[in-house]
Amino acid sequence: MSDSAETTDQSPDEPTPPDAEQMPDAEEMKEPSTEKDPGEEPKAPSREEPEPSHEAVGIGIIGRPQVEPDAVADPE
Repeated sequence: MSDSAETTDQSPDEPTPPDAEQMPDAEEMKEPSTEKDPGEEPKAPSREEPEPSHEAVGIGIIGRPQVEPDAVADPE
């Protein structure tokens, strides 16, 4: 029998459990995840000019047809 036919106690779909050293203890889990107090979050700088409109007007080049009429003329 070959070595590849050996079976293990874990199925291939089951992830390996992490080491106990990598897992946080109960005291670390109680600590908040951020060091700043609420209300101290960074603020975006104020803009001197108003925010541009994001309203979509259309697509493509304005003032010209998408296809030139001469380019799709009758093949004569």
